[in-house]
Amino acid sequence: MADESRLGAVSRVGTSVGTLETAVPRPSDDSGDVLAVPLSPMRQAFIRFRRNRLAVASLIFLLALLVLTCIAQWLPLIDPTVPDPANTDAWPSAQHLLGTDGNGHDLFSAMIYGLRPAFVVGIVGAVVTTILGVSMGLAAGFLSGWVDALLSRFTDLMFAFPALVLALLCEELFTNSNSPVGNALGDQARVIVMTVVFALLGWPALMRFVRGLTLQYKEMQFVEAARALGLSNWGIVLRHLLPNTWGLVLVQATFTVGGFIYTEIVLSLLGLGVQVPTPDLGYLANQALADLEINWVETVAPSALLTLLIVAFAFLGDGLRDAFDPQTRES
Repeated sequence: MADESRLGAVSRVGTSVGTLETAVPRPSDDSGDVLAVPLSPMRQAFIRFRRNRLAVASLIFLLALLVLTCIAQWLPLIDPTVPDPANTDAWPSAQHLLGTDGNGHDLFSAMIYGLRPAFVVGIVGAVVTTILGVSMGLAAGFLSGWVDALLSRFTDLMFAFPALVLALLCEELFTNSNSPVGNALGDQARVIVMTVVFALLGWPALMRFVRGLTLQYKEMQFVEAARALGLSNWGIVLRHLLPNTWGLVLVQATFTVGGFIYTEIVLSLLGLGVQVPTPDLGYLANQALADLEINWVETVAPSALLTLLIVAFAFLGDGLRDAFDPQTRES
C-alpha cells in the first residue's frame, strides 16, 4: 500500500499543467492554521476552462445542437424529405419558420436533420482516429526501437494518401446503385463511407503528437520512480503516461472533429457529399444558390449555421488548449 501511495504522488508531480492551491482548514493541530491543499490537474483545467466564456458558450451551443439532432424525430417538425411542389421558395411564415427550398422542403426541419451527417462524420470519425493515433503514439514513444521505427514509417506512408481524393474514389466505388455496399446501406452509404475514410486516414498527425509527448514524459522522474518500484510497462502506460497525455489529446480531438465536419461540408457544397433525400447543410446551401435572387434566406440560413458550427468548434478547441496547456496562453 505504501508503494501505491508513492506511485500516485509521483504521478501527480509529473503532470504537465500548472499548480493551483486552495485554502482549506485542517483540524490537524490546535493552532487553527489553514493549510494549502493542491488541486488535482483535472480540477485546475476545469477552473481555467470555466473562465473562458467563449469556450463555455461554444460548448453549450454545440451540445444543444447535438441534442436537438438526436431528438429531432420526436419533435413536431415537418418531414424534410417530403416535398410540397405547391409551396416552393416560400419566405418564413408561421407554418415554415425559415420558409421552404426550391423543392418545397421545410428549411428549418431540413437544417436540423442536416446536422446529422456532419456530426456523425465528425464525432465518430474523430473517436476512431483518436483511438488509433493514441494507441500507436504511446506504443511508438514508449517502446522505441524497432516498434517505433516500424510505426513511424507506416505513419509516413499514411501521410502520402490524400484523404479527400480517396474519399471521392471510395464514394464512387461503394455508393453507386450498382455497388453491393451502396445497395445494402441505402441513403446512408455516403455518410458511412466518408466516416470510415476520414477515420482511417486521419490518425497520423495525432500519432506523431502523442509519440512526441510520450518521448518527453517517459524520461521524467515519475516514470523512473514507477519503474524502480516494479511497475510493468503496461501499468506505466495506463496509470501514468496516458493520464498525463489525455488532456492535450482531447484538445487535438476537438480540432479533428471540426476538421472532419469542415471537409464533409466542402464535399457537400461541391455536390460530392451526401445526396437527396438525406438532408445535409452543405447540400442545402449549394442547391439554394440557384434561387438566391428569389429567396436569399434559403442560402443565408444554412450557411450561417455552418459558420457558427465551425467557429464554435474552433473556440472550444482554443479553450480546451488554454485549460490543459496554460503555457501556450502565457507565451
